[in-house]
Amino acid sequence: MNQNLLTVSTSPHILGRTTVRSMYLEYMIALAPALLMGLYYFGAPALITVLLAVASAAVSDFIVSFITKKPSTLSNLHIICLGLVLGQILPPGAPWWLPVVGGALTVFLGIGIFGGIGYYPMNPVLVAWVALAISWPEAMNSFLDPLPLGTEGDWAEAETPLMQLKGDIGTLQAFELGVLWLGKVPGAIGATSSWALLAGGVYLIIRRIIPWQIPIGALLGAVGMALLAAYTDPAIEELGLEGFAAHMDVAWFHLGTGGLLIAAFFVGPEPVSSPVTPWGTLLFGVGIGLMAIIVRTWGGLVDGAFYGVLLMNAATPLLDRIRPRVIGKVVNGA
Repeated sequence: MNQNLLTVSTSPHILGRTTVRSMYLEYMIALAPALLMGLYYFGAPALITVLLAVASAAVSDFIVSFITKKPSTLSNLHIICLGLVLGQILPPGAPWWLPVVGGALTVFLGIGIFGGIGYYPMNPVLVAWVALAISWPEAMNSFLDPLPLGTEGDWAEAETPLMQLKGDIGTLQAFELGVLWLGKVPGAIGATSSWALLAGGVYLIIRRIIPWQIPIGALLGAVGMALLAAYTDPAIEELGLEGFAAHMDVAWFHLGTGGLLIAAFFVGPEPVSSPVTPWGTLLFGVGIGLMAIIVRTWGGLVDGAFYGVLLMNAATPLLDRIRPRVIGKVVNGA
């Protein structure tokens, strides 16, 4: 008897003609503007770091495939995209071995031990990033002063705006918001140009690759907590920043620096480790934004955006229970 059978596969599930390959290709297209800005400001050191991260992830995938006797998944671009994201959140002055180790950790520690794509509970890139940050903090702080393409000179080590903010609250007034959002400041390779990240994120939302609730929730959570922190911090008042407009400048500063935007649009909405319900995705994003500002303002770490994503990844099973009311009646407990 002929039967129409359903094909069941692991997440991510997207309705329509979208495939895993096309989805991650869209991710890579959206990441391109921020990557190009990073290469423009940090040149060869940034390019080498990104290429090593991608190459290490690809080689590690081949090794995992050989060990598990399963076909390589490179053709669906999942591993390539993860390596690209990893490279973009690393400092441009990182030693060559840091992206190599990071790429391997992404595949082995973030994906391999859980059984592959669709099974890992937390973002593999951030699992690797945290392992690197804990193990080699000095190497992970190898940030450089931006040197636009065509400018003569050598890159000098420098502190990011958030690192300076930890030591001096006056940093809030030391940077022009336009320069900050353009990305002409020390920072991770693909996380400095906020305009480029915003453009790529909007592209993903328009293409319906990511749910709009996560980035919007992250931005709202970050702005709300930044305003609360500004209103309650006496050091802000000592700088003469009074009134809603001045406090919004503090919020714009937080949005335009660090890993908040790349976490909101690219790392947080990673389809395997994020929620799928509308309210769950919104709360997921809000949690990322709140965590980022809480850590920056009162925590001992410099930036909390990536840690916020990992924390909300752990809450994903709970958030997925927030789902629409079932239409109909319950009959005999069924």
